[in-house]
Amino acid sequence: MGHTHSASNTRGRGLAVASLLGLALAFTSCLPARADTDYPDKPVRLIVPFPPGGGGDKLARVLAPTLGELLKTSVIIDNRAGANGNIALQAVAKSRADGYTLGLTLTDHIALSPSLYDKLPFDPVKDFQPIGLIASTPYVFTVDAASGAANLAAAIAKAKKDPGSVSIGYPTVSPLLATELLQKQSGAKFNLIPYRGIAQGMPDMLGGRLDAWVGTSVTMRGFIDGGKVRGIAVTSAQRSPALPGVPTIAESGFPGFELVSWYGIVAPAGTPAAIVATLNARLNETLRTPDVKARLEADGALILGGAPEQLARALRADMDRLGPLVKAAGIKPE
Repeated sequence: MGHTHSASNTRGRGLAVASLLGLALAFTSCLPARADTDYPDKPVRLIVPFPPGGGGDKLARVLAPTLGELLKTSVIIDNRAGANGNIALQAVAKSRADGYTLGLTLTDHIALSPSLYDKLPFDPVKDFQPIGLIASTPYVFTVDAASGAANLAAAIAKAKKDPGSVSIGYPTVSPLLATELLQKQSGAKFNLIPYRGIAQGMPDMLGGRLDAWVGTSVTMRGFIDGGKVRGIAVTSAQRSPALPGVPTIAESGFPGFELVSWYGIVAPAGTPAAIVATLNARLNETLRTPDVKARLEADGALILGGAPEQLARALRADMDRLGPLVKAAGIKPE
């Protein structure tokens, strides 16, 4: 009797436990994913494909504090420079798609790398989830204020008279592409020198070892305002409001010349839609914040923002528009 009673109790307890487990599982399945409801509950990492002090790094550091405040967490900058942004983008692509690793990118990297490299460690379209556009910026041709060319026409005249005599430094592909297009339209031949970033290039220009530097308005505005550097041309169709005294390449004798770069934020492909929506909303809110907006515009950036799909369209458009120009110019990764 005791044995029968014990077995019956055991079976009863087993059924009760099974029923409770079933109810718990059913209840849990009705709940939204924790990542969607509690996101973010730890710091978010923003991988930046520039060394500290570079144009993209400066932009990221303007955004990060406010974006972090709006997300109610910290946004930590992780600098991963090199290989035309491929090191940074690969790190993003291989990260967990949970919203805690994001990547800053721009035209030069995600849109132009497919035309520069025969093989990439990522697919620029399939391996990333766009979060949103940040801003677009023109490039600025600059010289040493004390000893550089008086204007773009003077630099071109010297390079035409003595091919290769004018050295121009650049940090990424778009300023190189702008210079290649200028060579093609002007008939000048420059000595083009790649640099890892402005921290390496600016001392060479100010030290007389480099005649000119091409960088974003975000990077160069401070140097120009400081008086050590003079802007001689911008690559946008109109003059930059931040640099009204610097003429466009178009008005310097080359009508129709225009090349600007956009910045955006991406996440690994597969990031949950609710997290993408949260990040996009907070990014747009960050860009509308008066302090952030004023600081970016002061450096010549045109605020963009918008939906994730707008970044996806910009990526596809520049792959189609600029990719063939990169190949036609024979630009290769340094």
